Amino acid sequence: MNKNKTLLYGGKSTGLIVYEMLKEKNKKISFIFDEFINKPHFRHNAKFSNKKKDLKNFIKESHKFFVCIGMYDGKLRNYISDILKKEGLKPLSIISKNAIIYDKKLVGEGFLAMPNSVVHRKTNIGKNCYLNVNSIVDHECQIGDGVHVMGSAYIAGRVKIENFASIGANSTILPDITIGQGAIVGAGAVVTKNVKPYEVVAGNPARFLRNNNKKYKLNIL
Repeated sequence: MNKNKTLLYGGKSTGLIVYEMLKEKNKKISFIFDEFINKPHFRHNAKFSNKKKDLKNFIKESHKFFVCIGMYDGKLRNYISDILKKEGLKPLSIISKNAIIYDKKLVGEGFLAMPNSVVHRKTNIGKNCYLNVNSIVDHECQIGDGVHVMGSAYIAGRVKIENFASIGANSTILPDITIGQGAIVGAGAVVTKNVKPYEVVAGNPARFLRNNNKKYKLNIL
C-alpha cells in the first residue's frame, strides 16, 4: 500500500469531474477501475482496468480512494466505499475551492462538493454524498448517507433527507420536509409535503409517480 497512490472507482462523467478536481489540487490518480466500460470517458495518466483481478491489485497498491458513481446509486456508492475501507483504504473528500461549506466537521467522508455548491450553518451531511454545481443545502438540515443533490437544487431549512435519496436538478424542497430513504425527486419538482421511502415524485407540486425498485449487483471483488 502506497500513501501516494489513489484509486478512482468509476470511469464515466463523475470520474472525469473528480479526476480534474484532484488534478487542480496537484493530486495524482494512480488507478481507475470500472467493470462496465472498456476505457474511461476522459483522458488520464492512470492505470485503468475493468477486470476484477486487477481491482484486487489496485487495492493492494493504493492508500486512498474515491467512488465515482452518481445519479440514483447512492446505496451502491456507499456499499463499495465500505468494502474499500475494510480493505484498508482511506476515503477522500473533494471540495471545490468555489464551494461554501460552513462547517466541514459536520460533513461525512467521501464527500463531493462541486463549484458554487453551498452547505449552510448547522447542517449535518452523512458519508458518500454528492452536491452538484450550484446546489444549496440550507440551514439545520439533516442529510443521510449516499445522498445525491443535483445541479441547482435548493433544499430549504430544517429538511431531512434519508439515506440514498436523490434530489433532481432545479428542484426545490420546502422547509421542514422529510424525504424518505431511497426516494427520488424529479428534476424541477417542487416538494411541498413529505416523500415516503422509495417513492419517485415529480412536478409542481410534486406528486407520486411510481416506486423506486432498483436492484443492485453488490459483488465487486
